[in-house]
Amino acid sequence: MPTKALTILIADEQHLQRLHIEKMLNQLGYYRIVPVQTVEEVLILTDIPAEPFDVLVIHAGLAASAGGEWVLRQQHPQVRHVLVYADQDLEPAVSLAPLVLMRLPGALDSVALEHFMGIIDPPSPVSGLRVLPWLRELARSPAV
Repeated sequence: MPTKALTILIADEQHLQRLHIEKMLNQLGYYRIVPVQTVEEVLILTDIPAEPFDVLVIHAGLAASAGGEWVLRQQHPQVRHVLVYADQDLEPAVSLAPLVLMRLPGALDSVALEHFMGIIDPPSPVSGLRVLPWLRELARSPAV
C-alpha cells in the first residue's frame, strides 16, 4: 500500500512526458504530485523552507543543465530521493544517505517507476504476497 502522503516533484521539459509520469504514479496510488517544466521552477520550489519533497523525478537533460547539477552531485535538503532518467551518459554521483539516486538509461516506464517507488516506499510486510497481473489473469481462466 503506497504512502499517500509522499510528495513527488516531476521535472521534464515535455508536457506529455510529465503527464505520462503523473498518470503512472497515480496508477501506483500517488496523488501529491507537482509537475514542472524547468530547472528554475525546481529551484524555486526547493528553495521554499517547507516540508521537503519525498521524490524528484527529473529528466537527465534538466538535471545536467546549469542550476540542476546539484541533483547529480549532492543531496539537496529539500529533496529526499531522486530518479534521473534519459538516454544520456551521466557521470557517477555522490550518494548520501538517505538519498536514493537512480539513473535509468532510457525512457521511464511503469515497471522501472514501480521498482523505484518500491525501494523508497516499500509495501507493508503484513500486506501479504503480491500477485502479478498475468498470474491473476491465469487464475481466472478456466482449466482445460
